Amino acid sequence: MNRPRGLWRMGLILGGAALAVSTGRAFDELAVGARPTSMGGAFTALADDMHALYYNPAGLADLARPELGVYYARLFPSLSDQTRSAQAFLGGASPLSPDGRWGSAGLGYQELRVDDLFKERTFSLAYGRRLPGPRWDRLALGGGLKFLNRDYGVGNAVIPDPVFNGGRSVSAVGLDFGALYTLVPHVKTGLAFQNINRPDLGLVSDDRLPLVTRWGVAYDNNDLRVTADLTRGAYLIGRNDHRFLVGAERRWLLRRYGLVAVRGGAGFGNRDYRRINMGLGYEVNGVGLDYVFALPLGAADDTGNLHNVALSYRFGRAPAEDELLSLIAQEREATVRAEEALKIAEAEALFVKEERNSLLAQYTQEIERLKEALANAPKGGAVKPAPAAPRVFTAEERERFAREKAVKEFAAAYQASYRAYRVQVERGATLSKRQELLSALVRRYENKGIDLSTVRNEQERVKSDLAQVSSDFRITLDFYKKTVAQGADAAERVSLLERMLKKYQKTGIDLTEVREELNRLNKP
Repeated sequence: MNRPRGLWRMGLILGGAALAVSTGRAFDELAVGARPTSMGGAFTALADDMHALYYNPAGLADLARPELGVYYARLFPSLSDQTRSAQAFLGGASPLSPDGRWGSAGLGYQELRVDDLFKERTFSLAYGRRLPGPRWDRLALGGGLKFLNRDYGVGNAVIPDPVFNGGRSVSAVGLDFGALYTLVPHVKTGLAFQNINRPDLGLVSDDRLPLVTRWGVAYDNNDLRVTADLTRGAYLIGRNDHRFLVGAERRWLLRRYGLVAVRGGAGFGNRDYRRINMGLGYEVNGVGLDYVFALPLGAADDTGNLHNVALSYRFGRAPAEDELLSLIAQEREATVRAEEALKIAEAEALFVKEERNSLLAQYTQEIERLKEALANAPKGGAVKPAPAAPRVFTAEERERFAREKAVKEFAAAYQASYRAYRVQVERGATLSKRQELLSALVRRYENKGIDLSTVRNEQERVKSDLAQVSSDFRITLDFYKKTVAQGADAAERVSLLERMLKKYQKTGIDLTEVREELNRLNKP
């Protein structure tokens, strides 16, 4: 009675083993997290949350606050044999010090299950840190350690096949490495290597995971993020998988109502890999909910569309980041209101001439009526005046009201923008950056009826400080050149140059000459 059932289960398990072999990249090719998935999996150069654990551990370096997250994905819902497969993720990451100087660490657990055929589990530990010093602070490095496990025939399945004589479970350790470099403000590039040691997950013969190389670029301007990745999976059998992934995210801060995000992405590659993803995100008071819709195309177009969700929580606050985003949103909202008021004022101004002509015609008619009534009135009689019209604001008055409202809204936008400037000063903006921000403030509001005396006074102070710093720098550089002329050795020159960089790095002045001299001296 039990023989047919046992044979049926054995067939399923062997099929699962075959599936595991045919998807040798299962540990790495499935996108992790609703947010990265909705951006097409192009996350190598962005990697700005706990999902950096899987995409690029160097991204953990810039984590602002601790966060936890869970993700669940139903995979291939339309398989004809009704096989149920699912992916789950639980993880978290946290800075190791309040100022982030010691980097951040993360822990994660991921599981892929296909009915009771087989189960893959990954325990991850990763660390990322931005390098110290003025010469290296654009570069962040990170590494990851993964404990991998694959089980065949989960549960009480009977497996009388020689393949499983040595056991139905296998484990291995994998190593990852990543780097993140800021090219220019808002633009980063990332490089990550997964399975550097090519862990073996074969029961009988070698079944090594491929060495996966991920290279990406990202534009990140807080509200808008655009990413692109190139990935390559290199197998020992000589086959390589190549994929091109793109993604984008647009965010809106709704002040008291939280943060809303719309995302999209796509992926293309060999072996007929094609996929389009879309997603939404909402965060309020640290609680985030993310949704992703994945539309597989190509060879996987009959496996079904995917609707997956993730839940996350960020502890505490990142005051500078949150305040800056809030102030930027306040400025934009006030600017929109001011521009709407200006449009009304301009419309009223265009109408003024026509209304003046109309009023002039009415006054002329009224004078003629009074003249006629006076001529026809009996002696000693009084001329009956026309009934008083209700008070109606003239076009000039409406225009004045609209312009006053516009000035008021522009003043609110200006105040928010200036507070945002102060936040960036507290975060260490250089003198050059402060000068740039203040100039932008003046350009934006100088013809809006706003009192800019505070900004102009700040401009003068920054200009004076920058001039003083530039003068000090030239004196220091001249001293260095005299020291060189007097025969200073390379070690002393390097020491002087490094001290100059450390002293003037945060001012924003041009240090190209110092860097070039230092690089020349450091060359072997």
